[in-house]
Formats: sequence, structure tokens, C-alpha cells
Amino acid sequence: MSLSDWERNGWLTKHQTSPNEIRDLLQVVERDLADSDAEGLSADWRMNIAYNAALQAATIALAAAGYRAARESHHFRVIQSLRETIGVDAGVAATFDAFRKKRNITGYERIGLVSDADAAAMRALAVRLRDEVLAWLTKHHGRLLRKGSV
Repeated sequence: MSLSDWERNGWLTKHQTSPNEIRDLLQVVERDLADSDAEGLSADWRMNIAYNAALQAATIALAAAGYRAARESHHFRVIQSLRETIGVDAGVAATFDAFRKKRNITGYERIGLVSDADAAAMRALAVRLRDEVLAWLTKHHGRLLRKGSV
């Protein structure tokens, strides 16, 4: 199913991004990657921060493709859109979605479900997605990247 199909289903809306929006989102990604590596934070919180970095990277790709996720199932749609934007395989999207589910539990219901290994794995995924989104932007949407945008 293409992103235009998603739009017809009401899962996405058209969106006109700008170099400023992309720069601002990239700054959020970089801040969150740095913060997710901070000492003294719980594994739950480090994973949550890394998750946000990855989510914002995916949001960048979706915006560059001309869309924004609708409110319902927002995070799920942004994650799944990576298959259509930068072409991640189903396994990467499934891993990211598993972290989304774990984040929801640890953020709203229970603490202590996240190990240090989980936090490190989410951070590694966020770094990978940031790098893949930047490479994709450079190749397909270079006009959205300004010097010094990252």
C-alpha cells in the first residue's frame, strides 16, 4: 500500500515541509541521541529518549515525502511509513514497533521492563535510522538540507 493510499484511508494528510522544519527536527534527533546516552538515567528513560529520536527521524522522512501522520495511531503510522519512504525492511519496522509497544507500557503502566541492552538497542536503531534518513534526504530531497542543518 502506497502513502497516497494511506492518505485516501485518512491515515496521513498532505504536508508541505521546509528546510527550517527539517533542520529543527534534525536538531531534536541529535539532542535526543545525545541525551539517550547520558549516565544516571534509568534504562526505561534512555530507551524512551532514543525512541523519540528514531520517531523524529521517521517523521522527517514522512514530511519530506509530503505527508504527516493523522492523530489516530500516529506513532504506528510514522514507524510503518519508513517502509515506503526510505525503504526499510519489514524486520526493522517490526523491531521499531516492538519498542513502541514497550515504551507505551513503561511510560504509562509499569517501570523496570527495559534492560540496559534494550536501551542500547533502541539507541542503535535510532542512530541507524538517522543515518539512513540523512542519506535518503541527500539523495532524493537535497533542497531540504541546508549547510549546518545537522
